Amino acid sequence: MPRHIVFGLVFLALISLVGVSYYYDLQKRIQELVQPVPESAPYLAVPPGVSPSAPLRKVKLFFPSSRQDKLLEGEERYIRTSELPSEEAKQIVAELISGSRERRLPALPSETRLRELFVTSEGLAVVDLTQEVSLHHPGGLTMELASIYAVVNSLTQNVSKIDQVQILIEGAEAETLAGHVDLSRPFSEDLSMTVTGGATTSSVSP
Repeated sequence: MPRHIVFGLVFLALISLVGVSYYYDLQKRIQELVQPVPESAPYLAVPPGVSPSAPLRKVKLFFPSSRQDKLLEGEERYIRTSELPSEEAKQIVAELISGSRERRLPALPSETRLRELFVTSEGLAVVDLTQEVSLHHPGGLTMELASIYAVVNSLTQNVSKIDQVQILIEGAEAETLAGHVDLSRPFSEDLSMTVTGGATTSSVSP
């Protein structure tokens, strides 16, 4: 076979190979562009394993009052039900981080993320938060207590299998949240800071 014909066939084969490669690369890029973006839970490092079709149930969360110093006020929300107490507890902490819908003060800094949460057979909820909970906390003994008991009371009041709460930061025990309250021990429910009476709750649709 003449040399120029051989060169021509080789050239055509190379052109065909490049064309096929480009075609498949283009198809891959198109699939990446049209692929649906999964839903995310921005306040959770790992979204809870709860079905989006699971029934809703009402819970009462606690936020620092903007009107009465040193007190917590209740605020109603809805979460998806789960047989696992940890999955319901994760939703509660996420709602606390997302903040009040009724102009109460933040329970936790909005930059905070929940790294992990599990509940032991003894009823201890271990809540592992990112370092932003300390870095962006406003500080002060009153607000530090309010943040801690907003988490503790919101969990113990709404998840029957939780009796105590241990707060970790970046997976480890921390001395304090913002310089005052010892975090090395678990906390039990304490409603002494909670506003009592009809003003403590309000209906918020899911």
